[in-house]
Amino acid sequence: MLGQQSTAEFNGLHVDALQIGQINEMRQGPEIRRKNNCIVNTGGKLTREEVERRRKEHRAKFEVAEDVWTSIVLPRPDNPLVLLDRKREELKSLAKELDDVVARIAAIEQMESLDQVTGTKRPRE
Repeated sequence: MLGQQSTAEFNGLHVDALQIGQINEMRQGPEIRRKNNCIVNTGGKLTREEVERRRKEHRAKFEVAEDVWTSIVLPRPDNPLVLLDRKREELKSLAKELDDVVARIAAIEQMESLDQVTGTKRPRE
């Protein structure tokens, strides 16, 4: 989403990751190296002061207003145990459906083999 591998300069900030990703997507040049479409650091490790300087710069440019980010409500994930039970029931239902299909195929194959023995032709379903 951010389009860069290192995110230390964004720690603690409330930013629109897609906006930063679009900006990083447009960045070009010989000093920009990408891996899997993400910008990677080709220089040495950033100093604490450099990270802080970039964080202040990003806060001024990209930080979302507090009333916006405090109003965002993330959906609560379902209880994993309930979700697991639902998936088990779905799996049982699919297994039963598969067994029914296999039985129907076996019946059709048996009828076809009997037809070959008796020389009878039946219309296909």
